[in-house]
Amino acid sequence: MRQFLSPRFWLSVLALVASAAVLALLLRGGDEPATDVGAATDGAAHEVNLIAPVQTVTEGVGFAMVDGRATADLELRLDEQRSMLVTSGTPGEVLCSTLDQPGTCLVAADLLGDAVLWFSVVPGAPGNVVALPGVVDLLGDNTVQLANGWVVRRADLVERTCEAETTSLANFVSTYGETATAWFDLTAQVVAEVECPAG
Repeated sequence: MRQFLSPRFWLSVLALVASAAVLALLLRGGDEPATDVGAATDGAAHEVNLIAPVQTVTEGVGFAMVDGRATADLELRLDEQRSMLVTSGTPGEVLCSTLDQPGTCLVAADLLGDAVLWFSVVPGAPGNVVALPGVVDLLGDNTVQLANGWVVRRADLVERTCEAETTSLANFVSTYGETATAWFDLTAQVVAEVECPAG
């Protein structure tokens, strides 16, 4: 029992807790709400099965977005094991101007297997958690609709971060809606937290 209460033991525990806190700050710290994502909408709701950082982009000859559709193939490398092929004619949008800089854009996609039904490439910050527009509607099957029209999955329990008390996620959404920020966990592929606007 004497060893359990020794100063060395408690210093070790304190060091572990401090390391975990620093790691949590590094994983989330510095991410700012991607305001361009909030404007990235064609007015329609889009089911989004995957949101991921884009590492490299390979454009097919003559690639452009014309009338909301790709004029040629677009290959997006997500990591060493995964890539996404947007084929010519696929509806979507490319709103990130830094495609040549790894990790500075995100792709959101509606997928059917490996096929891309719709896609959106938007600005994004590095990290495992990214800021998205606020939740405006709670849907079935643990999905929510964001202010930009994206329909994404949410965690079973979504953390509500706000100085003012809210009684539930539904109460938070009805109070803050599109003015809030939805924090999306890229690993779990869910909205894990909602945060009310500053001030």
